[in-house]
Amino acid sequence: MAAALGSLLVMPVAGIAADGAESRGLANVKEFTLDHSRRLVAQAELLEAGLADYHGVIAAHGGDYAAAWAVDGPKLASQVAAIRALWLEASNHYETIEGIVAGLPATAKYDLILDAGNPGTDAEDVAEYDLQLPDGTVLKRPGNLFHGITEPLFWGMDEKGVKLPADLNGDGKVTRGEMLFDANLGLGAAQALALWSRALEADMAAWKPNREDAFTSVVVMTPTVGDYFGEWKESQFISGEIGAFVAQSRLTDVQGIMSGCRKMYAEALSPVVAESDADLDSRIKAGFEELLALVEDTRAREAAGTRFGAEEADALGNEAQDIAERIVAMVLQAAAKAEVQIRG
Repeated sequence: MAAALGSLLVMPVAGIAADGAESRGLANVKEFTLDHSRRLVAQAELLEAGLADYHGVIAAHGGDYAAAWAVDGPKLASQVAAIRALWLEASNHYETIEGIVAGLPATAKYDLILDAGNPGTDAEDVAEYDLQLPDGTVLKRPGNLFHGITEPLFWGMDEKGVKLPADLNGDGKVTRGEMLFDANLGLGAAQALALWSRALEADMAAWKPNREDAFTSVVVMTPTVGDYFGEWKESQFISGEIGAFVAQSRLTDVQGIMSGCRKMYAEALSPVVAESDADLDSRIKAGFEELLALVEDTRAREAAGTRFGAEEADALGNEAQDIAERIVAMVLQAAAKAEVQIRG
C-alpha cells in the first residue's frame, strides 16, 4: 500500500535545527514505535512457539493429519485457536505502527515483507525475501507474511494450505475455516515473522528521527487510506469474497495506520508548523480528526451490525480519500514554509 508512494523522497535541508518541542516529539514517536516493535517481537516469538507445538503434534503422527486429528483432535483444535489469537495480537501491534514504519525510508522495506508486499510474480511492490520452511523447501518471493501467507493459512482460506477439514468447535459440523493447516508452511512463516520483526526493531532502534523523515512519513502514508477502504470493500465484510482480511475487519487496521499518521504529525511536525503558521497547523490537525472520526464511526457501525454495500463502501472510501488529500496538500504547504522539499 505505502510502497506505491515510496518513491517520494525528501531533499535534506542543511541548517534546520529542531527546537525542544520538535525534538521531544520526534523522540516520542520513536519510543512509541519502538515500544510496539518490541511487543510485536514478543508476540511473534509466542506465535512461533505455538506453531512449533502444532508442528510437533503433526510430526508425531508422521505428518498424517487424519491420524493426528483422530488421536489428538482436542489438542489440535485448542492449538489452532491459540495460534489465531496470537496472530491477531501480533498483527494489531504492527498495524498500530504501520503508518510510521511504512513511511520511513529506513524501515519501509519491512512493511512490504511483513504486511503489504506482493509476491515475486507481480511487477512492483514485491516483498524482497525468500521463505525457508522447516523441511528445507525455499519459497522464492512468496509475498507478505501477515496478510499474504499466515492469515489465509491459519483461517483456512488458502485452499492449498488446508490439510484436513475438521470440526474445530465440536458442534458436529465442519464449516469453511474449520480445518488443520499445513504445519510446515505455518512454522516456517512464523519463524520468518519473528526474524523480520526482530530486524525491524533493530533498525527502528538505530533510526535517528528528523524533520525530513517526519514530513516524508505523513505525505507518503496519509493518502493510502483510499487503498485500505478498497481492500475493505473487496473483503468478506462487504463483498462476501474470502481471502485476506478475514481475521478481522480491515477497518481495524485503518484505524491503527491513520492514527500513526496523526501521531507523527501531532508529535513531530505540529511544533514546526505552528511556529510559522498556527492557522495552518490547526487546519491540518482538524483534518486528521475528521479523517479518524470517519474511520472510527464506520468501524463502530460495522461492529454494531451495519452491513455496508459496495456502493456505500465506495462512497466512504472516496470521502476518506478526499480528506486525506486535503491534509497532504496542507502538509506540503507546511513543508514549503519549513524549506523541506518533497518530490515525487
